[in-house]
Order: sequence, then structure tokens, then C-alpha cells
Amino acid sequence: MSNQTTAAFRENLSSTGFESPALWHAALDAMSEMEALVWGDPLVKDELTRAEGLRYLMRLIGAALPLTIEAPSVQHPQFLNFINPRAHFGLPAPDCFYLWAPIHGDHVYRIVGDKGSAHLFDMEIRNDHIAHIADWQLLDRRSDFEVGPDGQIEIYLSREERDGNWLKLPEGDCNLVFRQYFYDWTNERPANVRIECVGASLPPAPLSAADIHRRTEMFIDWFRNAPQQFGQVARSYYDAPKDALYFDAISFGWKDLQYGKGIYECEVDEAVILEFTPPDAYYWSLQLSNHFWEARDYQLRQTSLNGHQAVLDDDGILRIVIAHKDPGVANWLDAGGHTQGLVAVRYYLADTQPVPTLKRIPFSQLKSTLPTTTKQIDLDTRQQILKDRYSAVMNRNWV
Repeated sequence: MSNQTTAAFRENLSSTGFESPALWHAALDAMSEMEALVWGDPLVKDELTRAEGLRYLMRLIGAALPLTIEAPSVQHPQFLNFINPRAHFGLPAPDCFYLWAPIHGDHVYRIVGDKGSAHLFDMEIRNDHIAHIADWQLLDRRSDFEVGPDGQIEIYLSREERDGNWLKLPEGDCNLVFRQYFYDWTNERPANVRIECVGASLPPAPLSAADIHRRTEMFIDWFRNAPQQFGQVARSYYDAPKDALYFDAISFGWKDLQYGKGIYECEVDEAVILEFTPPDAYYWSLQLSNHFWEARDYQLRQTSLNGHQAVLDDDGILRIVIAHKDPGVANWLDAGGHTQGLVAVRYYLADTQPVPTLKRIPFSQLKSTLPTTTKQIDLDTRQQILKDRYSAVMNRNWV
């Protein structure tokens, strides 16, 4: 929906009260219109993809509720884990633990606690609300924070500049997006921090009909804006050549990331070898995604690898095998019965932009195609790797 159309819709909706179920009907209409994302998409051609599409629509509804209807007030904020294995949208990185909080430029906020030991610890301020992600603008960002004894950290958010760890707030409503990227999933610890509005008192003002009206409008805006943005980016993956990825910007993505996009096709008796020489970067990763730009089940399957987890061959080249069954090599990405999907690469602060290539071969030819030095692993080792992945995701406290 265009900005002009959205503004006209909101103006009309704002005049609607609760004497009739008009607002409820508007919410139902917005949810119903999302069916075109699945049953109106010519790229959705098989039963499994349609089924995943239905699940995706349900997940969008589930994700919208805590971001809008149940969002905390800006005077009594709390961090919301808004993307996790049960709330997928916008291709979450399996390495990342995402937190979000609505805030406002009229207030001063303090974040305090244990910083943890994540490989990347980043906070950014964005305008407006995530429901209007097409117009989401980066206002301030910081990843280099001063840390006190025993890993304790204190951060302030305000319009007026402060010494120490500080991020600038704009006037009006805005969002705090807090990312922690983990390289060593087993040993790196997530932060244990809280956010508070300085000087806020309890109890808050009583809930009003206007509060519910405003939150419902945001709930509707989410469905009329966010899924279309995600879908537009997901479709861009199909612009890649069959045998390689390409790099493209994502307007609402993380500023210092380079995004590689492509698709794979792999029947159950085939394998795809993804190959590139990783850049000199503070962080890099790659992962599989479904058609709706959802991360595949990374807590249960090895559907992603990062620069700490992957194993380079002796010639310095990374060769990754996408296949439906375990090929017995360390760098396996589990296609899990999906004969087509998206492939995403992320480079963070990289010195170069190497382009990964894709080679589709019969599974039976895999051993003769890979170098003899490619690291092999047995079933017991694979099981331990998968169990460690599962435990690591659970330990991020996303439930």
C-alpha cells in the first residue's frame, strides 16, 4: 500500500469508534487480504510451499499482536524478542538474538545489566514503528560500548547528548532494535539487561478506548505494509543467475551488512555445491530460507553456517553441500525435503565481496567432485553438533 493510500485509510479509520464492529471488520479485512501473498503468487506452485504460506500468514498474525496490541507503553518499556524460531519474518539470521522496544523522544531511557559475550552487540534507533517498515529510517546506531567491571554495562537513550554510552533519540515515537550476533553458539553468552524509562512512576494512566483504537490501527498497518515489503525482497532472490548469488541492498536491513541473494534447486537424489573464498570480515554467514523469506528450522537442522562453524578446505575455499540427506561432510546445509529455496549470505564489515557459486550434481557424484581433503564427519559427531545447536538456541531464552 502506498504512503498516500495508507494515510487516507488511516484518516478514515481514525474516525471510527466502537459503537459498531467497523474496526474489527477492518482488522479482519487486512488479515484476509494477505491471502494474495500465497494464493496470488505465481511462484507458489506446490502443496508444501502453499502449506508453508498458510503457516507464514498465521505467524504474521502471531508476531503482530505483541508488536502492536500488546506492545508495552513508552513509559514502561520492556524488551520483546520479536523474531525467533516461532515468529519468522524478514529472514532472521540464525546467529542473531533480536530484541525490540517502542520508545519516545520525550523521555530518557537507561539500559543496564550484564553485557554478555556475543560476537556482535549492536543497538540502533529507528523512527516511527516497525509496522511502517517501508518508511523505517535509521537515526542512530552504536556497537562500540564501554563496559565496566564484570561485564556490566549502562547505556542512555535521550535527545540531549550525554557522556559515555549514549544513543540519540528523535522527537516523537521511535524504536530501539537490539541485535546480538553469536559466532560460537556454545560458549558466547547473551546479555542480561533491562530497559527503564528514567523517572517513570507506577501505576500508569488507566487504559483508554483511544489506546486500544491506536494499537488496533497499528495492528492493521502491520498487515498492509510489512508483508509486502518482505515479499518484495524475497522475490528479488529470483533475479540471481542459476549458478551464482548476487549482492543487493535491503533498505530496512542492517547498515554494515552486505546481502548476497540467490536460489537453489535440488532434487532428493541431487546435491548442490556452494563455493566461495570467504572475505576478511568480522562476521560472515550463509543460510537457507523458504519462499516466504523465513529461516529454515535452524534450531533443529543445520540450515546455516557462520565463519566460526564452517570448515575451509586446504586451498582456502569454502565448499558447502546442500542436500536432503547427510553427505558425511562438515559443511552440510540440510534441504529437508524442500527441492527449491532461497540462499542468503551476509558479510559484516568485509574487505571484499566474493560471489558464491552453485553447482548442481547427482548425489552419487559428490565424493568424486569434492576435494579429498574436505572434512568428513560421522553420524555420532553430526548428532552432537545438532544437539549443541538446539541447546544454544534454547539458551538464548527466546521462549
